[in-house]
Amino acid sequence: MTLTGKGYYIWIVRDCERGDPDRIAAMARAARLTHVIIKIADSAFPYNIDMDSGYDFARPVIKRLQADNIACWGFQYVYGNYPIQEAETAVKRAINLGVDGFVVNAESEYKQPNKAVAASRYMSILRNNLGSMPIALSSYRYPSYHAGFPFTNFLERCDYNMPQVYWMKSRNVAGAQLQRCVNEFRQIRPYRPIIPTGATFKEHGWVPSASEVIEFMQVAEKLKIPAVNFWEWGRCRRDLPHLWDLVRDYPYQNSGQVASLPGQYISALNSKDPDQVLKFYHQNAVHIRSGSAVLGKPAIREWIASLMAEHAEGKYSLVEESTERNTHNFRWQVQDRSGDQWEGRDTMGVIDNSIRYHYSFIKPVSAF
Repeated sequence: MTLTGKGYYIWIVRDCERGDPDRIAAMARAARLTHVIIKIADSAFPYNIDMDSGYDFARPVIKRLQADNIACWGFQYVYGNYPIQEAETAVKRAINLGVDGFVVNAESEYKQPNKAVAASRYMSILRNNLGSMPIALSSYRYPSYHAGFPFTNFLERCDYNMPQVYWMKSRNVAGAQLQRCVNEFRQIRPYRPIIPTGATFKEHGWVPSASEVIEFMQVAEKLKIPAVNFWEWGRCRRDLPHLWDLVRDYPYQNSGQVASLPGQYISALNSKDPDQVLKFYHQNAVHIRSGSAVLGKPAIREWIASLMAEHAEGKYSLVEESTERNTHNFRWQVQDRSGDQWEGRDTMGVIDNSIRYHYSFIKPVSAF
C-alpha cells in the first residue's frame, strides 16, 4: 500500500472524539485524511484495551475507517528488553485487527548498548509473519545526533521511514529541519521512502505556529514526499484545535485521492502479476462467475491467471463504480489480442479489509 496525502496518529482512542468510531471517521473524512495510525501495542502488551472489561477500543475504529476507504495502520512503542515477546504481540495484534500497515515506534531505549541485536530479532519476526504488510519505523529525525541508535537494523526490514520531525523550542525552521532530515537519511543505508511526522502538539510551553505547520507541508510537497503524518489527534483537538483546522483545510498534494478498492483492483490486473490481485482476497474467499464457483485463494489465483492470459495485450480500465457500506459494484473493460472488447461487471463483498465474496460476469461488449 502506497501512502499519499495526510494522516494522523491516535495515541489513546478514548481521548479522540470520546472514542466514538463514527465521529472519528466523520472527522477523518472532513479533514480529507488518507490514513490514521492507531497505537495497538506497548512493549509486549496490547494497547487501547480496557483492562477491566477487555473491550478493545481500537477495533471498531479501525473497521469504521477502513469502511470509508481510509487506511488504518497500527503502531507499537518498543523497548528492546524482550524483543521476541514484543514482536509476537505486534504480529498478533496487527493480524487480528486487520490493519493496513504497521509502525514501529522506537526511541531512547534503543540507544542503550547492545540493542542492535534486539532490533534485528524483533524486525525479523515482524517481517517473517506480517508477509506483504508494509512496515515503517518512527524514530529520530537526525541520524547524526543519535549514532548509537540501530537505524540500519530497523530499516533493512522496513518499507517506509517515518521520522519525527518535531521542531520543539525552535522557530521558523520546520522546513529546514525536514530538508536536513531527508538529506541525512540519504546518506545511510538502506534508504527507505520518507513519510515525515510533523508537530501539532504543545510541550513544556512550546507551541508550533500555524505558519510553521504550513511550511512543514509545503516543503514536504517540494521534496515530492507523497504523504505526511501529524502527532497527535487527541492532544491537537483538545489543546490546539486551530492547528487541526489548518491541517484539515490544507490541500496536500493528492490528499483524499486514494484509489478506491475497484480502482486498486484494476491497477493490480494491469500489473500482469496474479499475486498482486490475489492480495485483495481472504484465504477462504468465494468467487462466483457464470456457471461455476471457486473457493479459496489457490483456485481464485488460477482464474486470475487465466483472465490475464486471455487478455495479455490489453489494458484494463475502470468504467464506473458504486459502493454501499462493504459492497463494491463496478464495471470494467479490456481489449483482447483480436481487438474484441470485453466488459466485466463485478460485485465484491469486503470484510476486515479483504474480499470475502466476488461475483463476476464477463462478456464481449457487443453481447451486453
